[in-house]
Amino acid sequence: MEIAELKELLYQAEEEISELGERVSHEIFAHPELGDEEFYSAEYLTGEMKKLGFEIAYPYCGVPTAFRCEYGDKEGPKVAFVAEYDALPGYGPNHDQNGHACGHNWIAGSTVQAAAALARIKDHFKGKVVLIGTPAEETCGRKIDIAAKGGFDDIDAAFQIHLGSYNAVECVALACTDVTFTFHGKATHASSSPEEGINALDACNLTFMGVNALRQHVTSDVRIHGIIKEGGRACNIVPDRCEMQYFIRAANKDYLETVIQKVINCAKGAELMTGARLEWKRCPNTFYDYKRIPALQSKFRENMEAQGVSGFETESIYHSGSTDIGNVSYSCPTAYGYLGTKDFSPAEVHDAAFLDVACSDFSDRLIHIGARAMAATALDVLCDEQFRTGLHEAMKNI
Repeated sequence: MEIAELKELLYQAEEEISELGERVSHEIFAHPELGDEEFYSAEYLTGEMKKLGFEIAYPYCGVPTAFRCEYGDKEGPKVAFVAEYDALPGYGPNHDQNGHACGHNWIAGSTVQAAAALARIKDHFKGKVVLIGTPAEETCGRKIDIAAKGGFDDIDAAFQIHLGSYNAVECVALACTDVTFTFHGKATHASSSPEEGINALDACNLTFMGVNALRQHVTSDVRIHGIIKEGGRACNIVPDRCEMQYFIRAANKDYLETVIQKVINCAKGAELMTGARLEWKRCPNTFYDYKRIPALQSKFRENMEAQGVSGFETESIYHSGSTDIGNVSYSCPTAYGYLGTKDFSPAEVHDAAFLDVACSDFSDRLIHIGARAMAATALDVLCDEQFRTGLHEAMKNI
């Protein structure tokens, strides 16, 4: 059967289970859990996939709320849909409630829908359909841990779509990590005996000054943004312990390492100038930049356009954030995109107003567009050996 005919079968299968993705999205939305706490979500999602005949590995790669669900042949190509389901804190009238203001409930719904629709036509192709559940994207990025343990190494192509302001397949994600600096000084009365003190807050301020001077001498894609988390207890006490944190980003994970060392050197200089002892700690996980494979992105866009998506925007390294899908893109060919919600609401992701977008009739309709586009591109990978080989050749240059 030709791929075009298979896609028509796929779309029919997707329509037959149209309630599934919507139901999953609504259920995850109704039970928002923070990163690494998504036990209800993980158990619910694996339970739904088990009902569909998928084999379940849960937990996966040593991550308690990660999972892998598989359906198909033991041999042959494998495609994976990458689910997310962690929420954000700080919503509700008292800012004490969790909420899916980033739309990860929608990602769970659309990836389940894509995997389930593709599995329904499995008799017409050789290979395996995989759903990989990846926790804590908003915090420590567990795709990083899964990728480091080889959890994506056997995948021929991975897929995910995010809700956003615009439609895009030419996406950008900066490499990113964070570093926390703690300065230990000596407390004393700030007026009667200041000469006896060592001011830890001065060390923080001097670090900020050093980093601000550094900005001229790094490439323009670099982003360095920080806060003082602890700055002293009273104005008449010389601060003896202060803590600050920086997020450091760059368009390339290797150059990121160079910038990180420069920022650490700024803190070391502040230690030398003030006499405040420095301790620093780097986050164990580093988010990688996202590597696009043009042939895969082109096919992904083609399948989105087949669902009526248009007006694509190309993201810029100067206006982008970070996501652990970047680490997946270093392990296997990865197609990542956005479906825009501006026609429904001007709300941006993470804004409380986006809660009304993430679980709405509008986002429900987008579940089917996204699921069909991802699953159709997965069919291109599964059924076109030459295309698949080209993707693996492209990975050798990443």
